[in-house]
Amino acid sequence: MSDNKTKKSSETDKNISEKNNLNASNSEPVIFIEASDRTGTVIDVPIKNKKTKKQHRRKALNVIALANILMVGAVLAGGFAYITCLPHETRADDENRMLTAFPKFSAKNYASGKFTEGIADYFDDTVHKRSDIKQFIANTLMPLKGRKYGDDEDGAELYGSGFEKPSTTTVTTTSATTAVTNARTSVTTTAEPTTADPPTEAQAEGELTNNILIVNKRGIPLYGGAWGTEQEYASYLNAYKEKLPNVNVYSMVLPTQCSFYITEKYKDLVQSEKEDFDRIAAALQNVTPVDAYSALEAHRDEPIYSRTDHHWQPLGAYYAAEKFADTAGVPFAKLSDYEKVTLPGYVGTLYMYTQSNTLLNNPEDFIFYRPKTNIQVTQYDIAFNNPVAADLLLDPAPMANSGYYMIFGSDERIVHVNTECRNGRTLVIFKDSYGNALLPVLTSSFENIYLCDIRYFELNAIDFINRVGATDLLFTMCSFSAVGGNRTSIYNNLIR
Repeated sequence: MSDNKTKKSSETDKNISEKNNLNASNSEPVIFIEASDRTGTVIDVPIKNKKTKKQHRRKALNVIALANILMVGAVLAGGFAYITCLPHETRADDENRMLTAFPKFSAKNYASGKFTEGIADYFDDTVHKRSDIKQFIANTLMPLKGRKYGDDEDGAELYGSGFEKPSTTTVTTTSATTAVTNARTSVTTTAEPTTADPPTEAQAEGELTNNILIVNKRGIPLYGGAWGTEQEYASYLNAYKEKLPNVNVYSMVLPTQCSFYITEKYKDLVQSEKEDFDRIAAALQNVTPVDAYSALEAHRDEPIYSRTDHHWQPLGAYYAAEKFADTAGVPFAKLSDYEKVTLPGYVGTLYMYTQSNTLLNNPEDFIFYRPKTNIQVTQYDIAFNNPVAADLLLDPAPMANSGYYMIFGSDERIVHVNTECRNGRTLVIFKDSYGNALLPVLTSSFENIYLCDIRYFELNAIDFINRVGATDLLFTMCSFSAVGGNRTSIYNNLIR
């Protein structure tokens, strides 16, 4: 009996060993041990090798980690190659500006860190197909974060102080009762039954997108009001006059499309630019206000503003410049003294901000006026260094039809124009991009003109004005800049 039990146990051990050897090649090995059931019969009980399973799991995780490293490395290498190897752009037609140039090396710039910072800015600003990338971010990624194209500095000339930009919606009623609790709050409309009469131009249906009303095939940025910031703007100009007692200081705040083209149906969507201009004029002390509003209103039926762009047309700039020249007591050339140039198919920034098919399918002419007189133009960087000879107007031939306003050049520069006018008057202009269109039509009025953008100027303004021997100083910008965030640049340039 004992011999049989010993023999059976030996056979069981042999079977277990064979099974263990057979399973050694499996992906998840199984180990057998000897056990007995209730009747005393010896049976084989399989158990998993936990140690081996952990080893396989660790190997799988290592493979995944390696794949992640390779994937991230490929993305970084591809991005590096894209940024460094593909052609760099020099001009942004959709932003109406020249892009950042590669910095010039000097020991001083390198020691201060400006050289390396400039390299970073260059690669960041001139990436290949930047406008397409911006549109993808604006239209696809940013909406996921609750933001819209045009927020922050991108839309500095489109949004006034503190105005709450409404979300995209469509206003489709032909007869509506509009309830506006405040210019800072949302607008509600209650539709009424339509009549059989066709809608008039004043009743035309509109789209409201990103604080821009599109009505009668025209985009209109909605002015939200100053709400006290007009007093700050006036106080900054008063401070300049205190420091420049012998310089004629002027303020010409420019109205936008909403003052002249908002229809009766939607007039409650905007605040009055004219009322804010009057408050600015009343707060100025020894600073001369220039009433561009009345000058432009008299020509509202002419193409003085773009329908598809937030800027005015050069014709509007001409009438405003005429008013300024009259106020300053300087000569002013007739429109017929200029060469008229027409660029068809213009679709500007308001389409970029709204992506409206109404604007896209209704392009306009961009018409500018080229001086016939001889002038010398010198362009400097924003620190008034590195002078180079330049053209007053850029060649529009290589420009996309969305960038025709760029014929006036970039904002990030200082421009000096020496003219044939010999009246001993030197004008310094501090402006936003609206002011670019004023330069060509003032070349008959001052002997020297210096054009500076308040947003990019890097010098103490008083020192600069005294350095160039200015007799006249003009602050000119659209209403959104004067009462919006751009106004702080005026003060910063004073104390820099």
